[in-house]
Amino acid sequence: MKKYFLILFCLTGVMQEAFSQEKKSGYDFNRVIKNIRDSTSNILSMPDSKDKAFYLWRLGGSYALNYADSTILYFKLSEQIALQLNFKEILPRIHGNLGTVYRYMKSNYSSALYYHTLAKKENEDLGIIKMYPDFDIMFDYAYMGSSSKTEKLLEKIKPTALAESYKQQLKYRPEWTNTSLVGMVGQAYNAANQQDSAIKYSLLALEIIKSSPENMRWGFPYIILGKAYLQKNEYQKSLSYIYLGLKYILAQGYKKDIAQAYVCAANDYFGLKNMDSSIYYTRLSYDLGVKSSFNEVILNSSQLLFKIYSQQNKIDSSFKYLQISSALKDTLVIQNGINDIDNITLNESIREQEKGDQEKQKNRLIIGFTLFFIISFSGYTFYNRYKQKEKVRAIEDERKNKELKAAQDLQLSMLPKVLPQNADLDIAVFIRSSTEVGGDYYDFFEHNGTELYSVCGDATGHGVASGMMVSVTKAGLNGIDALAANTILNKLNNIVKNIDLGTLRMSLNVVQVKSNEFELSSAGMPPVYHYVAATNKVEEILIEGLPLGGLREEHFDILKRGFNKGDIIVQLSDGLPEAPNLLGEMYSYERLHQLIEKNGSKSAQEIVDSLIASVDSWLQGQHNPDDITLVVIKKK
Repeated sequence: MKKYFLILFCLTGVMQEAFSQEKKSGYDFNRVIKNIRDSTSNILSMPDSKDKAFYLWRLGGSYALNYADSTILYFKLSEQIALQLNFKEILPRIHGNLGTVYRYMKSNYSSALYYHTLAKKENEDLGIIKMYPDFDIMFDYAYMGSSSKTEKLLEKIKPTALAESYKQQLKYRPEWTNTSLVGMVGQAYNAANQQDSAIKYSLLALEIIKSSPENMRWGFPYIILGKAYLQKNEYQKSLSYIYLGLKYILAQGYKKDIAQAYVCAANDYFGLKNMDSSIYYTRLSYDLGVKSSFNEVILNSSQLLFKIYSQQNKIDSSFKYLQISSALKDTLVIQNGINDIDNITLNESIREQEKGDQEKQKNRLIIGFTLFFIISFSGYTFYNRYKQKEKVRAIEDERKNKELKAAQDLQLSMLPKVLPQNADLDIAVFIRSSTEVGGDYYDFFEHNGTELYSVCGDATGHGVASGMMVSVTKAGLNGIDALAANTILNKLNNIVKNIDLGTLRMSLNVVQVKSNEFELSSAGMPPVYHYVAATNKVEEILIEGLPLGGLREEHFDILKRGFNKGDIIVQLSDGLPEAPNLLGEMYSYERLHQLIEKNGSKSAQEIVDSLIASVDSWLQGQHNPDDITLVVIKKK
């Protein structure tokens, strides 16, 4: 089984490689190496060569889905040698695998998207043709929460997923019986929070692998089914699928899958109010998450332990896991220092102390007045400790609030104080942050009194980190001359890349409005909507591309459209069309398209007001999880 996994994982993007048609590279990548971990010291002592890069790559693959940090270490050592020797054939394999580890194990979706995009370009440069070139990129968007981009890529895969899964089963059996394309589609839907579709495709995957030998069956569809039913609050059904698949999951021995199964079971038992079983499986998943550096499981387990201990009024234990989960969430938002929590372990001394306290409590029952004194004294001590913690926490909260207020003031100063006063244009804007400091941004620049540049952007995540990216973008735009929209993005991309803010990225589009036309270029932003008054129709203009700060010297496309009396341009961030209602359903781009078309005869401000009123009604009073920004320009 280990041998087959080593072959599978070391293919770029796992499933994606199964359906590729590659030119022969002249290097044998398919050599099966037994006991490669036993040769680690010999491999590291080898002189730099293509063989050393190959062995390091295989060594990284042997740890995959079990020990994230070791996997990343050996892949990056392999990459370093490959770049030094110009070993181009292995680079897309290394980068595809790095992307997969960052996505599944480290929950660093920005890095995953970067490496998978890089691998795709490297494959294209090598002339490697893949049946599904965007497969891993689709998964990255799914885990990043971009439902619209995920769905568009899935539409290319779904029509052939079932047939290809059966074909793969017959062709590669038994090596490939523990995967299927249709099962991976189910996984993508689950990551995109579309549970019904996740259940549908995962059940199809189980049908396909029923004919496989018991010891080769893929256990992951059971995990997806468990997660999907957990999200639907059908705890017993979720638990039944986890138990059905557990023997296959344990047999395959991937710590990532085992930990996910345990944390799903823990949440099911919590929903069923069986706290003992919930604690048991949560501790199992937490231990595995820490050992394998699996961030998602560490976060979910620590959050669940906080809930359980809070209900049981165990203040110290609940506070401990609240601290762990809060620190990890901050780390994942900023996507810096991803190794900060890899060495977190359960403090067994606390459990031993709790046992000792129970023993002392039995003894206190015998000694009467002494019992009362000890309990009273302990309560007084605990109260003092609690008050001290509250005081420290209040001081820290005050400090953070001051910092956030300063960051919020800085962000607001980045936005235009007044809108452009143009006799030919009616302009209205709207911005609402989901946190104290948002990552959305809009701006205007006039040129020669006849042309207007309109900019709309969305930085990675929220909070202070995204505010930094907005500041860099504003400063960069101020230093760039009035050029074509795509040239501005190219120059700004190099500025952001040179500053190097880690995995922070900036999605941005630029509209250059001229007398009777406009030009548009975009870097990873949602569509721009163009209402044509003459036809009373709206065109959705989507330009695909990476956000700023991704690849150096990235090329950005440019489009030109007519802009006549009554025409409207709508720029926006994805916070509005992807706003969820109480059922988790998206507001949707289609609903936005229809509403713009319906209100095309109104003024720019009236259009903004109608869109915000509509999305607020859709939110049904709940807080929007993402920033919302609108820029509406109407030709008078």
